This record gives sequence, structure tokens and C-alpha cells, in this order.
Amino acid sequence: MMKKTFVVVLAAFLAVFAVFGATSEAKVMEFEHFSIDLPVGWEVEEDEPNSTVTFVAPDESAGLTVSIFDSGGQPLEIISEMLMTRLNGENLERVLDTYTFQFKNEGFDCQGIVASDKDRVVFLSIIGEHDDIMRMISSLKEK
Repeated sequence: MMKKTFVVVLAAFLAVFAVFGATSEAKVMEFEHFSIDLPVGWEVEEDEPNSTVTFVAPDESAGLTVSIFDSGGQPLEIISEMLMTRLNGENLERVLDTYTFQFKNEGFDCQGIVASDKDRVVFLSIIGEHDDIMRMISSLKEK
């Protein structure tokens, strides 16, 4: 039940796209399509051609991947189904204006959250669990 509640809360944050939050001991990182407060010690892996950025916890126990891409005119439900299928996920569920699903990545339990803002899609992949992830997501601002 805790994971389910966690996903619903994350989805609610994404539904508004402009939730303002700050973490102590964090610095604002600017990327092409978004900014985010990055806690001290987290590593950044940027895949510019795919507009994807991965953030890895200092102890490598968890990560957050943010991908922003053009919807190509496809409905969010179809895009969510395609992402879930590609990641061998399950349990696609609509929560507010977002879709969520679960999948595994290298043995870690992961959550996928898919939302859109006009013609762009935001896909969050939450790998493992870490206290900083919620604060990072709450600081996420789309450009």
C-alpha cells in the first residue's frame, strides 16, 4: 500500500508540472527541457540525443530518469502503453492526468510515470527507493 500511495503522490506532482519545492543542500541543475534540484552527491548521466537525464543516488541504491519528448500527436494512453510494453511493465493505471506502471530494471523494482503538457510527454522512471527522489520530483520544472 505504501508504494501505491507513493506513486499517487508523485503522479499528483507531475500533473501540475510546476510544483515548487527546494531541498536543503541541493543545487539547481538546468537542462534543455527542465530544471531540477539535485541533492549533494547524486550523479548525473545525460543522454542529449534522447532528451533523457538519469540521476543516481550516492550509494547507487536508487535513481530517477527524466525523459521529455514530442508526443507525435499520439494520445497519452497509447504512449504509456508503448512505454510499459517496451519495459516489460505491468499494471498500467490512470491517476489524475497521468499514467503509472511498474517494471523491473536489473532486479530493482521501478515505477513509471507518464504525463503530458500539450505536445510534449514527460516520462519519469523511478528506480529503487530513496528519500531524495520525492524532493527532486517536487522541484522539477518543465521549460
